[in-house]
Amino acid sequence: MLKEFKRIEFLAATVASIFTITPVSAASFSLPAWLAELPVKDILVQNTGAEEVFQQGLTFSAQQNMAAAEGAFRRAIQINPNFAEAYANLGSILANQNKLAEAIPYFDNAIRIKPDVPEFYYMKGQVLYAQNKMADAVESVKRARDLFRKQGKTQEANTLEQVLKDMGSR
Repeated sequence: MLKEFKRIEFLAATVASIFTITPVSAASFSLPAWLAELPVKDILVQNTGAEEVFQQGLTFSAQQNMAAAEGAFRRAIQINPNFAEAYANLGSILANQNKLAEAIPYFDNAIRIKPDVPEFYYMKGQVLYAQNKMADAVESVKRARDLFRKQGKTQEANTLEQVLKDMGSR
């Protein structure tokens, strides 16, 4: 278990599976009559919403194109500065590039925006552990464990309990 915790893994897939973002289709909107009557050539549509850019980042990361993934997550944050999952994924990308100190503020932003997401605390704990900041790492993992328990996710909480025990035996 300790070996698993030591490795900083790219967790975008985990976060993506928790936060499924469904792209909005044009069919889900009712256009005003005057706009609906305009010829299509007069309307410039750009699908550059934060969610779409975020999804591109997930695709790039799944393809192991980390530079493109990093750029996409940065762009998603520019578009929507309150996009917690984009911050967490960017932090994970940076951590996997061994930019540990640079990754921490991104996890902090994700936690600030969505303080009830245990995965964010766990991801931050991994980076703190890699930096040998044991007290902070333990605190972050404990917070993740407690949130999992509060949310009724017993298996995840028990897994983190074992991680905490392994961290103590270091």
